[in-house]
Amino acid sequence: MKVSFLIHTIYGIGGTIRTTLNLAEELAGRHEVEIVSVFRHRDEPLFAIDPRITVVPLVDTRPSSPGNETKHPLALAPAEHIPAHEARFREYSRLTDQRVREHYAASDADVVIGTRPGLVAYVVQFAPAGAVLIGQEHMTHHHHKPELRAEMRPHLAALDAFVTVSEGDAAVWRERMPLPGTRVLSIPNSVPEPMVPVSDLGGTTVVAAGRLAAEKQYDVLIEAFAEVVAVRPEWTLRICGWGKQKERLRRRIDELGLYNSVHLMGPRSPIEPEWVKGAIAVSTSRHESFGMTLVEAMRCGLPVVSTDCDYGPREIVADGVDGLLVPVGDRRAVADALLRLIDDEPLRRRMGSAARSHARRFDPGPVAKQYEELFADLGAGTRAHTGGPAPAVPGDDRTAARPLVDCAAEENGDVTVTLLGERAGRSDLVCVHPDAAVPDRVFPLNASGRAVIPADAGLTEGVWTCHIDPPAAGTVREDASGRPRLVPRSVDQRGAMRAADRVRPGEPVHTLVPYVRHGGLALRSWARPAHAESGEITVGSRRITVSGRLLGQVRPVGEPVLLLRRRGADSCELEFPGTRVGADGFRCAIPLAAPVAVHASDHDVWDLWLLPAPGAAPVRIGRVLDDVAEKGSVFPYPSVEVLRKRPLARVRAAVDGLLSRARAQVTVKMFFSAGNELVLNVVDKTMK
Repeated sequence: MKVSFLIHTIYGIGGTIRTTLNLAEELAGRHEVEIVSVFRHRDEPLFAIDPRITVVPLVDTRPSSPGNETKHPLALAPAEHIPAHEARFREYSRLTDQRVREHYAASDADVVIGTRPGLVAYVVQFAPAGAVLIGQEHMTHHHHKPELRAEMRPHLAALDAFVTVSEGDAAVWRERMPLPGTRVLSIPNSVPEPMVPVSDLGGTTVVAAGRLAAEKQYDVLIEAFAEVVAVRPEWTLRICGWGKQKERLRRRIDELGLYNSVHLMGPRSPIEPEWVKGAIAVSTSRHESFGMTLVEAMRCGLPVVSTDCDYGPREIVADGVDGLLVPVGDRRAVADALLRLIDDEPLRRRMGSAARSHARRFDPGPVAKQYEELFADLGAGTRAHTGGPAPAVPGDDRTAARPLVDCAAEENGDVTVTLLGERAGRSDLVCVHPDAAVPDRVFPLNASGRAVIPADAGLTEGVWTCHIDPPAAGTVREDASGRPRLVPRSVDQRGAMRAADRVRPGEPVHTLVPYVRHGGLALRSWARPAHAESGEITVGSRRITVSGRLLGQVRPVGEPVLLLRRRGADSCELEFPGTRVGADGFRCAIPLAAPVAVHASDHDVWDLWLLPAPGAAPVRIGRVLDDVAEKGSVFPYPSVEVLRKRPLARVRAAVDGLLSRARAQVTVKMFFSAGNELVLNVVDKTMK
């Protein structure tokens, strides 16, 4: 049987893409499967795609592609076969009409599945004669505007089956829009077993994931977490995803002073290595047709706190058994549920175990079986096939051989790399530093394809790219040496989260963090005799307070001193006395007036150092002993606007006001450099 999925794009990230791939991969073991992607907007998909699945992109919109068709004459004309009230109507055109029509005119698919309203319309109009036509509803009946539902009625009536992802939504469709000739039913999304070990639930991290969109109500979650932090300050919240709400959420985090506790992690794919870093998962959506993230988290062993929204969560979560359901929009209820699981570890562990067990019902096998039974009931699979898979698309090297690996940061600081496939025992793992003067480091792969990079391997500080040598025949060669980079299927960074606990008094500081960089496996190495690890940073209107720990081959004597050193030709050093906290802790305050008073250029850059003892060498302050290899966008701090003080400042301000002249103001901002070291910027900003 040949099954064809029609999707907006398979090259992005999101629930529809993920669940389409999960189902397609399971079906590909028994059927011929293709995914027709209307658009191709990047070179490589963000999700790994099983090579048994044929991917057919129809319209190339890659900005750097020679085949970019965004200016094609037909692409500039509005689509004629997409409902006008489809949310993505403006992205479609007569070119997409033509390409979809042409593809299915030459197709011998037995089943064609449309994955959003506009594509359901395409399926009805263009699918090959005799094919079984199925529409999928990945949102809900209530999500769509009445105008769109009216436009979709004749298309839905022409389907053989219309499949929602929750029974609650299917019941609403059957009640509100009866379709006598169409079978309306629910089949849940599928989520496979995670490729990393499940969470041990022993950490202090709450994880949420999904688009940064208004319907996810992350503002409610952030406000609820403010109540959690007020009583459990050691806990943190990580929100994985991207979207238009990012800057708004960032501002709300800063307004509540939660920048040390709530982190916007950006998109993460695959998401399982992020779930397993958490002890609790949370969702505060206003509506969820299914709740893909809930099942993903539960399969990773996390208990969940979720709003009891329409319709998915209540069909996934057994309240009080594997998670807690709370009213939509109720900040207090979200906070109370999180605190209940935080404060009751035995309950958290019982619910986590139940979550993992109960979520197995969403395994791709049983879900694919429901689809196969539906196909059979509708008479699919009786057509004679005259053709094979779709022809290769120029420039699509998705199936080209690339060495695939799983990687993990272990609790003891080692990094393990496991080669997936049949090249085990015949190759070495080669780590390459960008400085050609630094020798490559070679670690043998054993017969099982596993290599270990010891924590104390002494890798020079910097970013190391990971390769295989010798490469197998047919492998893509991606650098001048002919050694292909390793492509990670998963990177489990949990062991790096507790790196600070492994540092022993009097010993050098070193840590390795594996991560994905430019699509390949990379290692970020830090190695130094002494290091000042920054902790909580408090940004006020007049001062910034920096706290942390002094680690390595240096002992604090007396009270610490924080040094600000200005970069550039006009160098300068400022000293600020601090306070010693316990055996190795420090706390120092920087009065913002001090660097502003000596502002020397439009943009002053100051590095932060710690003087641990009189006459000792200063130690750089940064944050390297955790799992985040590049902190700049993940751990931002709010900026502060400061009015520069000048002689006769009040008189000058009055004159400037009368003459409507700009007044001298600067912006002061703390941030992490590319090397994850603390930097203070002082930048000119004028105001009227």
